[in-house]
Amino acid sequence: MTASREPQTFSRKEFEKINQQVKDGDKDAKKYIVIDNKLYDVTDFVEDHPGGQDVLLTHVGKDASDVFHAMHPDSAYEILGNYYAGDLEPLPASVDKQVENSAQFAAEIRELRDNLRKQGYFHSSKLFYAYKVLSTLGLCAAGLSLLYAYGRTSTLAVVASAFIIGIFWQQCGWLAHDFGHHQCFQDRKYNDILVVFLGNFCQGFSLSWWKNKHNTHHASTNVHGQDPDIDTAPVLLWDEYASAAFYGALDEEPTMMSRFIAENVLPYQTRYYFFVLAFARFSWAAQSFVYSFNTGAINKSAALNLYERTSLVLHWVIFSYATIAWNSSIYNMILFFLISQATTGYTLALVFALNHNGMPVISAEKAETMEFYEIQVVTGRDVSLSPLGDWFMGGLNYQIEHHVFPNMPRHNLPKVKPMVKALCQKYDIYYHDTGFIKGTLEVLKTLDVASNMSLQLSKKAF
Repeated sequence: MTASREPQTFSRKEFEKINQQVKDGDKDAKKYIVIDNKLYDVTDFVEDHPGGQDVLLTHVGKDASDVFHAMHPDSAYEILGNYYAGDLEPLPASVDKQVENSAQFAAEIRELRDNLRKQGYFHSSKLFYAYKVLSTLGLCAAGLSLLYAYGRTSTLAVVASAFIIGIFWQQCGWLAHDFGHHQCFQDRKYNDILVVFLGNFCQGFSLSWWKNKHNTHHASTNVHGQDPDIDTAPVLLWDEYASAAFYGALDEEPTMMSRFIAENVLPYQTRYYFFVLAFARFSWAAQSFVYSFNTGAINKSAALNLYERTSLVLHWVIFSYATIAWNSSIYNMILFFLISQATTGYTLALVFALNHNGMPVISAEKAETMEFYEIQVVTGRDVSLSPLGDWFMGGLNYQIEHHVFPNMPRHNLPKVKPMVKALCQKYDIYYHDTGFIKGTLEVLKTLDVASNMSLQLSKKAF
């Protein structure tokens, strides 16, 4: 009888040496992640990661325990076991009070999560989601019916229809977000079916494009160089890291276009911010269309790939048909297109900006020293609103709670907000809660600070 082999224990120095090889670009270096003080070799798994390889790469060499538990189903634990490489030497006890506070805060959040799961807070109300889907589809029916009945005779009807369709797309976005986080059904395939229907077909946004981008955002929220949601250069710069990186790159043979943007565009971004938002929806739709046909399904499934691409094509065919066939003039066609796109652009982007823009941006080095849950709280902004405001923002005004518990159904986030807020106060973790207008002014102030920095950097660069 063969004795069972003891698992290998890696020292912190061994682990750091391997990680340094990865940072140095050594192609043969092993890629490890840490979950619950155990090492997992994900070198051969990166490309097959169902949530996208970008999100996994942001946590190579790091403790991914909290992000793993927050964003994965129970079935993922079985897959994880296939990549177990050994145990990691425990960290020595910290004597830094702030670090200790953060660690205790994370421990209590984990305990709260487990208790909330037992109490059913992660179970969705199917009636709530049925109402949300049907009422949202009702907006589409109302908008298209108005256009069909009066689009050839009334410009006012064209404008009203375009606005309703724009709001319909926005609300589809919030629902696709909920189903994309698997908040409704325990069986994830039903969530994905609805994401493709509401996201790809109804809204024109690819499920795979969104998941690849959004999962990375959740894993490395407001971390410079890792969070794609704050990587909006050269259109907008949100922080000193992005400004320094953009203008620093100009030292290496700047083109006429990059120089023009650096000198005459970015220093004035606060002035054109609201103009840019009008094109946000069309830009995201174009990006997701290209992603779907160039990269394909995030889980490499041929069936999902076909479902996504067919839905995207049908979205644009039906929208184009309604725009052309139910309007009497080129003028009204253009009007319908621009107003519907701009309505969605504004109503999505204004909400997205409130979520994290203007909140602290963290360097990759600093993020490695912080607990995952602390990062989620200090980089998020909650917005206190009326029930109508909750509807408009799709529950994303509970941004901190959503980032702490991303799989929790939207309708339960208001219930857990006081619990999360109380733990933040207990451990002196900054929790930002404000109003819609004040939050928007904070976003504009952040843009203005970055604008002034851009102006100074452009003078030095040229």
